[in-house]
Amino acid sequence: MTGNDIERQVLWYRASKSVPERHHWNFLVINEQREIRGIKQNLYDVLNPIIEERIIDQGPIENSSLSYILFCLVTSTPIADFSKIYQGKVRKDRRLQPRMTLDGWNDFIEKIHHGEI
Repeated sequence: MTGNDIERQVLWYRASKSVPERHHWNFLVINEQREIRGIKQNLYDVLNPIIEERIIDQGPIENSSLSYILFCLVTSTPIADFSKIYQGKVRKDRRLQPRMTLDGWNDFIEKIHHGEI
C-alpha cells in the first residue's frame, strides 16, 4: 500500500457514563501533521469543556507522508457537530471502543502504522 492509498480521515467512538456525566471520545485522526493539529483544535472547540486528554499512540504511517494520532478526550459534552471539526471523511468506528489496558490497542495500532486502516 502506498501513501496515496491511505485515506485522510477522522474515526471516532463515544462511550458514556451517567454518574458523573462523562463521555469518553476515542479518536483516530489520519492526515498531515499540520492538519492533525487543526482538527484537534476543532475537537477541543466543539467538545469543550475537556476534562482530560489521553494520547494512546501517535506517529508516522509507514511509506506515507501522513501521520496519525490515537487519543481519548473525556468531556461532559455528549454530542459533536462533526461538520465543524473536519470536512473530509468522518465516521463512527467500533474498533475505537475503550480498552482495559494500553496493550489492548497494540493490534489496532499495528494496522494503523502499516496503513491498513
